[in-house]
Amino acid sequence: MRRRLLFVVNAKAGKGQIKNHLLSIIDHFVSDQYAVEVYTTQQPHDAARIAAETGDQYDLLLCSGGDGTLNEIVNGLMKLEDKRPLIGYIPAGSTNDFAYNLYDTTNVKQIVAAIRHGRQLDCDIGRFNDLHFIYCAAFGAFALTSYETDQAYKNVLGRVAYLLEATNHLNTLKPYHFTVKYDQKTIEDDFIYGMVTNSDSVAGIRGFGGHNVQLDDGLFEGLLIRMPKNLFDLQQIIASLIKLDFSSDLFYSFKTSAVVFTSEEAISWNLDGEFGGKVHNAMISICQRAVTFLAPGEEA
Repeated sequence: MRRRLLFVVNAKAGKGQIKNHLLSIIDHFVSDQYAVEVYTTQQPHDAARIAAETGDQYDLLLCSGGDGTLNEIVNGLMKLEDKRPLIGYIPAGSTNDFAYNLYDTTNVKQIVAAIRHGRQLDCDIGRFNDLHFIYCAAFGAFALTSYETDQAYKNVLGRVAYLLEATNHLNTLKPYHFTVKYDQKTIEDDFIYGMVTNSDSVAGIRGFGGHNVQLDDGLFEGLLIRMPKNLFDLQQIIASLIKLDFSSDLFYSFKTSAVVFTSEEAISWNLDGEFGGKVHNAMISICQRAVTFLAPGEEA
C-alpha cells in the first residue's frame, strides 16, 4: 500500500523559483511509492488550515516555501494531538533561517535527496500564548525590518548590526520596558531588542541565535539588548553584534524552557519573521520534540 504524501507549496515564496522543480520533486516521491497530493496556498493562513484539517491523513507533509509558510504548517499540525506526519522542508523563501539547522546546502536536488534518504530529526516547538513558532520570537525596533535589509549590507555587518548602525542617533531607538521572568529569576529593564530562539541562524545571520544549538534539548536561547544610555553604549552594542559576542553588561543571555515577558503597553512581536500580534503578556514555553523533520544523515 502506498504511503500518503501532501505537498504544500507556496509558489509565491522568494522569487518563485520552486515552480521550476515541482514535477521533478513529485516524480521522485512517486517513485518512492508515495501517493502524492499537491496543494498550492491561495491566501495567508492557508497552509495552517490545510495542515490542521488534513495533516493526520498523511505519512509525510512536504512543505515548500519560506519560514512563514513552515510556521503555518507547524501551527496547523500542533492542533493535531493523536497523529502528526513527518515533515519535509524544501526552503524557498528569502531568508530561510530554520533551513540552516537542517541543511548545509541550498541546492533543491540535494535537499530533496536528504528528505528521501535521510534520518528523522525530532524538533522542539515554541508556544507563544495561543500560537506556536519554530525558531524565533522577537520584539524590538528592527524585529521585522531586519528581514528586509539589503544582502550587501548584511554581508558586511550583519543585518541587525547594520540597522543599529543606520539609526545614527539615539533618539531613533525606542525603549521597550519589560519585566522578564524565567527559572525563578526576574529582570526589569528597558530594552531595544529581545528574542527567544531555537536556531543557529536568526535574521539571516549565522550564529546570532547561538552556536551548536540543539533542536530537541527542551531549551530556548534568550537574548536581550539593553537600551543604550549614550553613544558609547550604542557603539559597544554594534561592535558586539558584529563579533557575535554578548558578554557585555549591555546584553542579557540565558537558556530556559519557559519565560514570561510583561509590559504595561502592548508590544508587537515577530514569530519566525511574521507578525505575531501586540500583547501585554507574552508567555513563551517549549513543546519538546513536538514534530519530526526529515534531515540529512543516517538513523542512529
